[in-house]
Amino acid sequence: MSPGELACLALNRVLPARRVEGRESPRAYAEAQYRWAADTLALHAPYVDLTGATLLDAGCGLGGKAVYYAEHGCSRVEGIDADPDYIAEAQAFAADRGAVNATFQVGQLDELPYPSDEFDIVMMNDVLEHVVRPRLSSTLLACKRVLRPGGVLCIDFSPWTAHDAAHLYDYIRIPWCQVLFSDETLIRVTRRLNPRPTHGTLTIVEHFQELNRLTFDEFRGLVDGLGFKIVRLDRKMVRQIQALRRVPLLRDYFTSRVLAVLSK
Repeated sequence: MSPGELACLALNRVLPARRVEGRESPRAYAEAQYRWAADTLALHAPYVDLTGATLLDAGCGLGGKAVYYAEHGCSRVEGIDADPDYIAEAQAFAADRGAVNATFQVGQLDELPYPSDEFDIVMMNDVLEHVVRPRLSSTLLACKRVLRPGGVLCIDFSPWTAHDAAHLYDYIRIPWCQVLFSDETLIRVTRRLNPRPTHGTLTIVEHFQELNRLTFDEFRGLVDGLGFKIVRLDRKMVRQIQALRRVPLLRDYFTSRVLAVLSK
């Protein structure tokens, strides 16, 4: 093993394990998503009102959050994701809960199969960091197209400088591991810890490799260039330490989430 691998493994051993909720099965993860939905909505308060709204959950995954929205005020919820296994589970989860106003389909986010001006709200939670860079602009423009005038696109994601941005926390527990170690080291260590760990239909390594490494400043420049009206663009700081916002060399690394509410 290389010195980097040895150092990564040694540091990983001394840090406490983190239990990631919902990993037991696809249904368990859908149920976890359902429980997390209230927190996702809270991130975008007071700009979102579900009462009677039509909502698109773009990158809905296993559908738990979409079902929550359908049960908590929306008149209609659509969920879309590129993974057919996720959509099958989302449909089953909605059917089991009797959420008849939540429907799901397989599709690409930059080719949304909906008419223009269709939705009051588009939610993109923990999605944007997984969109490949050549499709970032077209994905955001597609979401903008399907928004009704006065509607909002709500985005939250982990920027590449965040402490958990590598999404390897099932196995590598080191905060900012993507900053401290090379991609090659992280991939080799992950494979050593578990030869084929999975996240949905992807292995954990594939999940890591697909991340687009988007930063706060890059996102802000992208949004400005696409002509969105910025209702809100903010940082959620680690442990809510607001003083770090004023420290240029540290604020990006202590930004745990990028929060955005955009409109046409």
